[in-house]
Amino acid sequence: MLASWDLFKRAGIVKFISLANIKKECSHIYYRSVYFADAFYEYNGLKEVKHVKFIIEVTPLNEKHVTIEFLEPLNYPVLSLMVAIKRHVIELNTKGELP
Repeated sequence: MLASWDLFKRAGIVKFISLANIKKECSHIYYRSVYFADAFYEYNGLKEVKHVKFIIEVTPLNEKHVTIEFLEPLNYPVLSLMVAIKRHVIELNTKGELP
């Protein structure tokens, strides 16, 4: 039990900072928007950046689904980072700040 706790403490926490260089890919599908950006985050006290692709797809019921894809390999759990990026993308989209 103690060994697993030590492993958990060393796993570190990923903290999302921001998205930058957001670019929209030209698409002929009106209900699907594809974007590329740089995701800035902090992991174990080190600031890092990875390229991401995110897609906002609008359903027939006008619900928006956001999908995040990391374009570079990651060596640690990223669920909390993906959730933070999704929330940020939804916020940017709601405010009309996406290109």
